[in-house]
Amino acid sequence: MIEKRINIMEPETPAPQQPAPTTAETKQVEYASVTERFVALVIDYGVVFIPAQLIAALILKVMGPVTELWQILSVFIGINLLFVLYETILSSGDRVTLGKALVGIAVVKKDLSGPISLPRAFLRAIGYYFSAALLMCGFLLAFFEDKHRALQDFFGGSVVVQIREKTWLERTLVRLLGGVLLVAFATVTYTQFFGKLGSLQQFYIRRAQEHLGKIALLEEAHYNRYGSYTNDLLRLSLLSGDPVQFQRDTQKILHPKGFKIGVQGNSYKISARAKDARNTPVYWTSK
Repeated sequence: MIEKRINIMEPETPAPQQPAPTTAETKQVEYASVTERFVALVIDYGVVFIPAQLIAALILKVMGPVTELWQILSVFIGINLLFVLYETILSSGDRVTLGKALVGIAVVKKDLSGPISLPRAFLRAIGYYFSAALLMCGFLLAFFEDKHRALQDFFGGSVVVQIREKTWLERTLVRLLGGVLLVAFATVTYTQFFGKLGSLQQFYIRRAQEHLGKIALLEEAHYNRYGSYTNDLLRLSLLSGDPVQFQRDTQKILHPKGFKIGVQGNSYKISARAKDARNTPVYWTSK
């Protein structure tokens, strides 16, 4: 048996340590810019929302003016749940969403130790809605945070980093596209809140106008049968073939206050209010 003795009088010289790598040799993590993140989000939004909204619009059109509010809300919630599912699955593990893959960025843990888990990705996806609910201030946070983290990143304990090198041209194009999309998004958001009516309000107004058109057809039928127009809605409903359903549809679509049929000789005017948030006035005048 060989015994190794340690000479306390002459301690062993420690092995020389390897010099630490210089800054140039250390690969630095590069966080995704705000414009890169926004371009990726717009692509992902389009991937989910554009097909879903087209399908939803077709469904609502087939259902017609008798569509219930809960049915509209169900379609709206279903579309948003689909987006949450998309973001949750493709932002966890080693996966990336289509938009992030095209831009060359990915979601990882805030300590850069690896991809985020499925529960964290779910919290991050929910965070998008909190960011939007705060008048988009959750997204604006990325402009001021040193790692460009938005509110949803704090929800998911994540950061978004570059995963591949980009040429100068690619970076410039992404920045230009991101800037254009940001301006367009801000314009649309302002319009939705302070300008033209939102899509849901437009739906209610359009539905009310369509119902006035049906009442106008009944007026013409009444004129052809009796030689005059009438301001009696009940009398018109009897010409519809299903007066009970017609009355129900009228109550669902038109506000109970503000409905009026004005008849003057061989002309008439129907006025009512839609059941949107503003109770928008709608009209129909005979030709």
